[in-house]
Amino acid sequence: MAPIEEDTYVTRIPVVRHLMQRESLRLTSPVTCFVGDNGSGKSTLIEAIAIAAGFDPGGGPLRDRAFRGQIHPTHSPLSRWLTLRGRDIPMRGYFLRAETHYDTVTVFDTLPDAEQSRHEMSHGESVMSILGEQIDGAGLYIFDEPESGLSVVRQMALVAEIYQAVRRGAQFIIATHSPIMLAIPDAAIIDITEEGLEETVYEEAEAVIATREFLEDPQGTIRYILE
Repeated sequence: MAPIEEDTYVTRIPVVRHLMQRESLRLTSPVTCFVGDNGSGKSTLIEAIAIAAGFDPGGGPLRDRAFRGQIHPTHSPLSRWLTLRGRDIPMRGYFLRAETHYDTVTVFDTLPDAEQSRHEMSHGESVMSILGEQIDGAGLYIFDEPESGLSVVRQMALVAEIYQAVRRGAQFIIATHSPIMLAIPDAAIIDITEEGLEETVYEEAEAVIATREFLEDPQGTIRYILE
């Protein structure tokens, strides 16, 4: 990551502060999941990686002119200082942003080969429909909170979809709060905290611990929170 010399809000985001102190961040697993509390910078980092790889900031298929400039999210300047190294970026991929998915569906619905309006589907159905069409082997897939709008069963189905794509050569970079998404086989889990970036294991991820504690005693947990 290149030095950030200008005064910008991104330097105050925990993940950016930590990256500025490191020479690089190596992603060696076919699936990397970033976890952390709200405000830790997961989505900012995911967005910057996607833009640096050639995706449109609003999301959509990699290097697809139909999506270029059609969605106008407010995105950070972090990608200007981020350099991706390693193997060549593949020609196929998909960037899923939970916050702009509705606008992405609108673009899909205007394509000449659109058979059914995905706006006639639920949020979760449209996510699974698009990902089922876009996910393939030997591609780069960047997901920002893909669990948004998905039922528990659909999240499990997406885990299976990701696992099969990895076996065909795909690479995934995911920001998530879902303990189900974190259960993707052999996924590297990187926890972003105020103290730093640290790889953790499934059993020690905060989302897993908090969910397990709640399910073991939901009424007791609610009483504790309310009191």
